[in-house]
Amino acid sequence: MNTHINLDKIKGTPIFKALSRLSVLLILFIILAFTTHNFIKASNLTTILLQVAVYAVIAYGVTFVLIVGATDLSAGSVVGLAGIVTALLLRDYNVSPIVAILAGLATGLLCGFINGICVTYLKIMPFIATLGTSWIFRGFCQLIGDGQPVTIRSNTNPEAAEFLKTLGSGRIGGFPIAAIVFLVLAVVLSILLTKTVLGRNVFATGSNEEAARLSGINVRRTTICAFMLCDVMAALGGVLITARLSSGQIAAGTGYELEGIAAAVIGGVSLMGGEGSIAGALIGALIMGMLRNGLNLNGINSYWQQIVIGTILIFAVAFDLFQRRKNK
Repeated sequence: MNTHINLDKIKGTPIFKALSRLSVLLILFIILAFTTHNFIKASNLTTILLQVAVYAVIAYGVTFVLIVGATDLSAGSVVGLAGIVTALLLRDYNVSPIVAILAGLATGLLCGFINGICVTYLKIMPFIATLGTSWIFRGFCQLIGDGQPVTIRSNTNPEAAEFLKTLGSGRIGGFPIAAIVFLVLAVVLSILLTKTVLGRNVFATGSNEEAARLSGINVRRTTICAFMLCDVMAALGGVLITARLSSGQIAAGTGYELEGIAAAVIGGVSLMGGEGSIAGALIGALIMGMLRNGLNLNGINSYWQQIVIGTILIFAVAFDLFQRRKNK
């Protein structure tokens, strides 16, 4: 019986890649725990989870788009637009918080559909299409918000305001509700990506679009679904920000699309398409969140933080390209 183990095949599995990123996360945690004052305090770890929540859900959505072989530069604008829509409905129309949240998510769904149509039917490059829609969505965000934050602290329905506040910064047994949301979503979206027809079609489309089309996969529909999922997750990020701040901010989400892409890539999602996982995106978001927090606690200013994150992103992409060449 042949007991020889092909190490190269093992290294190429999603499980191995996720475990390798997890080891990086654990090493980073240990280093910061021993070198950074107050890092392992419960209050600080809770802060990290609250900060990571928005980046993580955006990274989940971006993962679908990257795997399908595209990109979405409008996710940050969708964050702001969905947050403003949610806040406006609560402040001006006194709707229930559930209805307001669903309207915010529906906004993301519509934005994703528009992006998908631009890419699949209008044949515009994803980079250009979503760059254009990012300006459009941000413009609508500023237009309907009249250029001002939409506060819900003085909402005539105090129960609705309290519900949003609980969602944004409430806790269950000391654990942030927002963190529970992104952890549950990680499980649900992992199942969607790995155990459903849609997930298999996303991987097939990203690996080889022409082969996927010849095998009977509706590439257009798959790509549109990936964009819709991406922007629904971005909209959820906007809802979480609105809930945490008790207001919709017209500048909310600025640059968050890049944070989501960075988290996904650091977590092992390939910019070339056809490869990645939700678990990897979650680990990437946690790595970024812990790194930012550790740098803040050590008094490193935000400019150097950007340099560090950018450098890590470049190395992550270079490593991905190296692995792909090696496996050819």
